[in-house]
Amino acid sequence: MDDDIPPFAMIELYFGDLDAALTIMSRGKRFHVCITTEDLRGPQGEALVQTFSNFRNSMDDDPQAMEAFEEWMLKPCISYMDHFAPYKPRVEPPSLAEYFAPETIIIKLTNVEGHLKATNCPGDPLLTNSLTPRVLISDPMVSEAISQGVLCISASQLRAVLEPDAHEADYDLIPSTVQIIGADIRFHFKGAFEKHSFQRELDILLRFKSASFPDDLLVSRIGGLVTHDDGLSVMGLLVEYIHGSQTLGEAAEEASKAEREKWAQQLRTTVKQLHDKNITWGDVKPDNVLIGPNGDAWVIDFGGGCAEGWVDQELEGTVEGDLQGLSSLEVFLGVRAAGHEAAEE
Repeated sequence: MDDDIPPFAMIELYFGDLDAALTIMSRGKRFHVCITTEDLRGPQGEALVQTFSNFRNSMDDDPQAMEAFEEWMLKPCISYMDHFAPYKPRVEPPSLAEYFAPETIIIKLTNVEGHLKATNCPGDPLLTNSLTPRVLISDPMVSEAISQGVLCISASQLRAVLEPDAHEADYDLIPSTVQIIGADIRFHFKGAFEKHSFQRELDILLRFKSASFPDDLLVSRIGGLVTHDDGLSVMGLLVEYIHGSQTLGEAAEEASKAEREKWAQQLRTTVKQLHDKNITWGDVKPDNVLIGPNGDAWVIDFGGGCAEGWVDQELEGTVEGDLQGLSSLEVFLGVRAAGHEAAEE
């Protein structure tokens, strides 16, 4: 057996005190690998339990721990991965319907004489369904969007967009950019993985459609809803695609001081307009700012949350949190917006 783990994309990792579960995509198949400390006990199992505990204790502090833990869990699964997902050339990226409805292989790890052994388990429809983003059409926010004429596109009509030099594992990443099949129309895709976050963002994007927000406000705009083929639920949001854009982190690497000052000022202006309408940005960080082809800074992602190092958790979703996040961005850019005190490091 080849000891190399086949290319894969990590989808979800749960790590508890006594158990863990890793979900990955590899060559178009989904693998859900689970482990419990109870199953590690037994003959020569002490070292396995200790290894599990060591990973658990280092996960928050060691940036390499997650990758090492994934490898530890997947090494015993290689034969199953090769069997269920053998290599074959990928002709084109999957549609959203194909991506979120793959064959799912469930694997349990146990101790056999001090070594991890992988065992294929029966399928679990509840688990499979939980891995697919889904909010009912009857949801009040979804119904409101449809009543306002928001475009609905079937998941089977949207295909992931990849760069020409994409690696094999890139085909298994959760699609972030999609295109209508047969048309040159692109969107940013945001799956409805967490209902509250989905509802929050949809509500704010619908508010941007009203006349009270100017058309030149530099914020992301709704492009549509992605519907499941059953017609009973939606898979997520489509956000209008800004061609030629890059994240603030990417753009700042070679930006002049004047450009960075411009972006800081634009962000302050945009966020003030949001606050004046009782909207908070929420997840302030460089990845949630896009620099468009004309050099303007666009505020994106209104699903809420906060990233460590940018906004204190206790300020999540507040005006104070947004202002703290803006100050953090200005420290990151090495500039300050006109009329604002320099942020303290």
